[in-house]
Amino acid sequence: RVMSKTSYFTKVDGKKITSAENIVKRHGGVLGLCAIVLSSPYDIPNHVPEALMLLCEHSHDPDLIQKSIKKALSEFRRTHHDSWHEHREKFTEDQLVILADVLISPSYYA
Repeated sequence: RVMSKTSYFTKVDGKKITSAENIVKRHGGVLGLCAIVLSSPYDIPNHVPEALMLLCEHSHDPDLIQKSIKKALSEFRRTHHDSWHEHREKFTEDQLVILADVLISPSYYA
């Protein structure tokens, strides 16, 4: 959860500015989560739904991070589509709603 708490803003002279170092830290965490999600392309281990929810929390982060998340979610959808009727049972109803919102949001296709 450290990644979620890493702000990509830093205050300088009382003004918020984007911190490249913090974006890199957060992007590193996102890439790690992407690797976890994509490590089982045709199965859903118990830890994957939570990893997907963490990715969804960051789907509106800066472009660099968004692109990594979109790519991972697109690949996840592609590899799990055929057996989704079975895979969906690994998720709670709330998780399914969140995942659907992120997968069909206008920014996902932009």
